[in-house]
Amino acid sequence: MAVEDILLALDEQCREECRAINDAAEEQAEQILEKARREADDIREARLQRARSEAESETISVLYSARLRARNAVIQAEEEMVEEALRESEKRLQELRSRGDYAGVMEGWMKEGLSRLSGKVVVHTDPLDSDLAGSLLDKLGVEYEIVPDMHIPGGVVLSDAEGKVKIINTVRERLNRAREKLRKQVSDILFEEKES
Repeated sequence: MAVEDILLALDEQCREECRAINDAAEEQAEQILEKARREADDIREARLQRARSEAESETISVLYSARLRARNAVIQAEEEMVEEALRESEKRLQELRSRGDYAGVMEGWMKEGLSRLSGKVVVHTDPLDSDLAGSLLDKLGVEYEIVPDMHIPGGVVLSDAEGKVKIINTVRERLNRAREKLRKQVSDILFEEKES
């Protein structure tokens, strides 16, 4: 075999090896490109999913916030209605002394206070109610001392002779107690709605 034939055979072998290397490189490049495409698709899908999730989360947050604002507006409206009812009650209670049933109301408040006291009682009242208080206490057969030292729209404060036990049954105190009960009722109603 001549040198020229050997060189041609080597050249051909070299070309075959180059083609094989080139084909392998192209195949590897195609695999790398395909892998890069898949990774890019995965990244794009992950970003799209994250954007959807963030948008959904933001929508839920906005909806929750709107519901909370609406609920707070309802609560505030209910509170305002309660306050208006209490203001009206207070206005009417300010006129309690001029009502025909005031003596009966005063007697009931006194009996309630007297049920918690024994012995001589000290009755603090408005000067306008001292005569009524005295006649009611006489009727109830109680030993008492009237102290007309309060300026209130009605009611009495009863205490034992030593002043250790004090029962406050004034219009304002009764209203304050009613206010707390009414607030509790509103709270109960709101709590029931949340349970439903």
